Amino acid sequence: MRMRTRLLAVSLVPFLFACGGPGGSPREKVLAEVNGAQITEADFEREAETLPPYMRPILETSNGKRQFLESLITRDLLLQEALRRGVDRRPEVRGRLGQARRSILLEALLREVAEKAPGLSEEAMRKHYEENRENYEAGERARIRQILFRDRALAEDAARKAKAGESFEQLMRAAEAAGEKASDLGFVERGETDKEFEAAAFAAPANSVIGPVRTVYGFHLLQVLQKEPAGLKPFEEVREEIAGELRESAQREAFERLVGGLRKSSRVTLLGPFAGMPPLQDESPGTGAPAARDAKPGQSPPGKGR
Repeated sequence: MRMRTRLLAVSLVPFLFACGGPGGSPREKVLAEVNGAQITEADFEREAETLPPYMRPILETSNGKRQFLESLITRDLLLQEALRRGVDRRPEVRGRLGQARRSILLEALLREVAEKAPGLSEEAMRKHYEENRENYEAGERARIRQILFRDRALAEDAARKAKAGESFEQLMRAAEAAGEKASDLGFVERGETDKEFEAAAFAAPANSVIGPVRTVYGFHLLQVLQKEPAGLKPFEEVREEIAGELRESAQREAFERLVGGLRKSSRVTLLGPFAGMPPLQDESPGTGAPAARDAKPGQSPPGKGR
């Protein structure tokens, strides 16, 4: 058991090297000390947030949390050993550390620019909606919930229970507990799904349960909650989508203004084989170099990995 715990702790170390080292203030709750360097509760929580989803369940038990703390200790021991050996002073390592520093600084700056972009007004969103109605047209749609079974007999049994009056929510919970898949698909537009699934769903009236419907994925029990004809989606339905579009546009404009202002207030001289070359023709005024211009706020420019 001890060996398995140690192996799991070690297996987490590669993920933690991508997350950074210890931090925090002396007033924070300290969980461990590694040769005097503290690992605080805030460090623990911050590193836990960076774990990939499939690794996070280990933190649901006290033993799993202890294993995760051991992985932090192992990481810090290895980092301390790297510094003791002077690995950070090697030319190739210094270069990579410099690249990482630049990427982190750029990412933080772009995130700050994005967060300070102008807010969105109700009036601006509704105006965008009215001026771009063609972008929010939809085909015939149905709002559907489903339970996907691997076995026909189980699907037929659930269908009988639904017809007998058992709520679809209860059937969904029971199916998930048994290892089947249940989900609210939201609005499904005609032409987006499997032919058999679509034929059954769009032939059924609203507020009905149908199935099982067999597809290549298994046996579907469907609840058709609502049906809508083709036409313009209501504003409230696309509100978040519009907000995202306008927010991205505002962030891009703020970014371009920042770069344009920096170029106007700075002196940039091209040297070597680029000396005397005119500005790039495809470069919009005040947007900077194409690589920087095309980077979305909140992201590092191309070639500057996080």
